[in-house]
Amino acid sequence: MGSSTVKLLLLLAMGLWRLLGLLALPLLMLHPGARRHLRALPAPEPGWTWLHGASAGEHVAARALLAALEPEHAAEVWRTSSSWRTPVPDAFPAPMDLPFVFARWLDRARPGRLVLIEAELWPGWLWHCRRRGIPVVVVNARDSRGTGRWRRLGPLWRALTEGVRFIDQAQSGDLKLAAPRPAPAFPLDRPTLIAASTREGDEAALLRAWPSLPEPRPLLLLAPRHLERVADVSRLIDQAGLQHRLRSAGVDRLSEIDVLLLDSQGELGSLMSQGRAAFIGGSFDPAIGGHSPAEAIAAGLPVVGGPQRRSNPQAWSQGRSLLAAEPADLARALGEALALGPIPPPPSDAAERVAAALPSPATPAERDQRPLLWPAVPLVHGLGRLRRGWRGRPEGVDLPVISVGALAAGGAGKTPAVAWLASELRARLGGDPSGEGAVWIVARGYGRRSDGPAVRAALPGAGWEPDYLGDELEMLRRRGFPVVSAPDRVAGAREAQAQGARLILLDDGFQHRRLRRDLDIVCIDALWPGARGLIPVGSRREPWSALRRAHWIWESNAGTQPIVLPEGQELPRVRARPRPIGWSVGGRLEPLDSVQGEVLVGAGIARPERFLCSLLRLGLQPRWVRQAADHGRLDGLPAGAVVTEKDAARMPLGADVRALVLDLEVEGGEALLSAILDRSPGRG
Repeated sequence: MGSSTVKLLLLLAMGLWRLLGLLALPLLMLHPGARRHLRALPAPEPGWTWLHGASAGEHVAARALLAALEPEHAAEVWRTSSSWRTPVPDAFPAPMDLPFVFARWLDRARPGRLVLIEAELWPGWLWHCRRRGIPVVVVNARDSRGTGRWRRLGPLWRALTEGVRFIDQAQSGDLKLAAPRPAPAFPLDRPTLIAASTREGDEAALLRAWPSLPEPRPLLLLAPRHLERVADVSRLIDQAGLQHRLRSAGVDRLSEIDVLLLDSQGELGSLMSQGRAAFIGGSFDPAIGGHSPAEAIAAGLPVVGGPQRRSNPQAWSQGRSLLAAEPADLARALGEALALGPIPPPPSDAAERVAAALPSPATPAERDQRPLLWPAVPLVHGLGRLRRGWRGRPEGVDLPVISVGALAAGGAGKTPAVAWLASELRARLGGDPSGEGAVWIVARGYGRRSDGPAVRAALPGAGWEPDYLGDELEMLRRRGFPVVSAPDRVAGAREAQAQGARLILLDDGFQHRRLRRDLDIVCIDALWPGARGLIPVGSRREPWSALRRAHWIWESNAGTQPIVLPEGQELPRVRARPRPIGWSVGGRLEPLDSVQGEVLVGAGIARPERFLCSLLRLGLQPRWVRQAADHGRLDGLPAGAVVTEKDAARMPLGADVRALVLDLEVEGGEALLSAILDRSPGRG
């Protein structure tokens, strides 16, 4: 079959795949497990490594690989899971391979590489990643039922996986054997036989075998593969006449029971180090081929299994495994394993070998958000120019006005830039940090309450309702800066002058030309410089040519290399990166380590992925995420939730939340400050 024919067939096959997905989408929306993978999906910042495993077993391998990555890469890994039954606690829901779901998520996430664990090979994922130049690597690769089905497509499957790199566990070693062993979730105070990932039929065989084991019999820890079977397994134990307890009912006095039924998620791996022997479920079922014994072998346990081991041959070959040819032979095999007991686990360099073979991540280019709307761009921007032209000549005030704006609508880093400039300029102009200031911030006050005066001046110590000024100005006021909220920014500047300002910072004023300014700073997000196109295609309000009106560029979220602007648009440049400094709790700044472990997250900002990635870099584990539109409300957040400063500014000062406070690391800031101060009379 010729290459052109294969390409045509591949296009037709992908069209059919999308059609089937489109037909299935309404039905999937009715399933609560599926909805987690369809709506309000969190995403990482562009350039992060996307590491995906279907369920908890694959994420054992994920933890091994994470431990072997270079520190700068290990800190920027976005982990996802696609299991509907048992969501992985430390992974986000993966986008489903469906129209209007995956491609949109991928264009927002723009991962630097996709690392798939074992056999999660979805056609749309491979297709869209290849079209965007995102490298795809399959690690811990092995033959499975899933890959076997896809391989039946022959040349179509080979064409779809062209360029995908497979790192076979037969060559690299099983990553699960190299996983770091977590601390035990709770102590097991007696010899224990651990039955891991048991399936239907396994529990009955184990319960028949247990009374035949030598005295004193061990505790039998039963861990069903799927937790929805716990009630059925509990009935089986009662029918066998054995004393048992659910793990959720407590783990004290284990010597009084025969069986501990593990009805919790994510604890089994931590308990392996306390076991004496293990049984691996699914190993009597030829359709399953046995689950992985890697965690038990990595803990040094002798492992018992049935004859069906084809799904994880590499792992079974690494440790001490005992065969039970049939369920009736289980008591004999378990007795021998218990007599052997644990030994020091075998070493493994699989994670280091796999990490060394991965391609380096590279941020993919932006793609237009709504490319079909390009014909509407001239009309929309033409109307905008007409509207701005009717506003008349610019008006001014008798003090310097420094505008901090952007070409894009939302998420360009304007307000953090304003906060940094206000702090630095106040120190140089002699403003009082606790009240009256030489530097005032003027802004429109987006989202402020409608009732009240048109021009609203506020000092840091005043007590205002959260929606009186607008969230961004309230956030700046809580940081200690005097502010003016005024849709008419000329009137706002005059109010600041009347309040004794010696310099005005105009927040988000690049498109507001009625107020004459002395210097224009344009913020550009280094991760989204093009903002995915001009409005309505993307969120860029003006073309690159508008930079001719600017004096400086403020590059937010700067990387190792400066962003490349169109020819002829270069200007003096500041490069800034956010840096967490603490948590704001009721107006107090608490240290970063005051929040640890699992967190509940709320984010109503333009780029919530930025906040989520900041939490991950701090080593926190988002367990529950609520997202709202930019400036949107986050009502009903659980107590103790973590939010952004902007979100907290929409809540009362005493709200039971913790707001992450960011500072900026700035390159080139002194030159900009000098340029501003050269326009400021009476430098302090």
